[in-house]
Amino acid sequence: MIIWRGWGILAVLYIGALIGLLVGGLGAGVLRFEGAMPLMAGVALLLGGAITTLHGWYVNITAPRSRATAWALEAEPKMQAAAQAGAFAIDGVMPRSREEADAMIDAEITRGRAVIGRHGPHSLFFVPMEAIGILAIVSGLGFLGVGVFLTIMG
Repeated sequence: MIIWRGWGILAVLYIGALIGLLVGGLGAGVLRFEGAMPLMAGVALLLGGAITTLHGWYVNITAPRSRATAWALEAEPKMQAAAQAGAFAIDGVMPRSREEADAMIDAEITRGRAVIGRHGPHSLFFVPMEAIGILAIVSGLGFLGVGVFLTIMG
């Protein structure tokens, strides 16, 4: 049973599709030397790992940070306007001075950025997509090494 959250299942699809295409399609039909299969598997893992890492980095890190920045750019002027009008309060606490209002706004923006910009939920077996991609790249390098060794020695 595969356990994933968000777009985490795409790690299996990216890597699996490339392995099926390169090893099953090209490797079985075109290349007929001893190190061909490990070489094709290595290339497939490298490509699938790169795609998975880039997509995972985007959905887990870049997109949440962008959402947090957009929220802060929208929320801070509203909070400043409310503080200027004397209608700003956090958890029912109103600031006693402009400096205290600025400090409360800064604290609220920092807290909001941390909540909105936290790491995304896209994972496979509780491992973030970008980490799975890096593991696939490392595995691909290992397969390439084996393929080169078999080709040279064969």
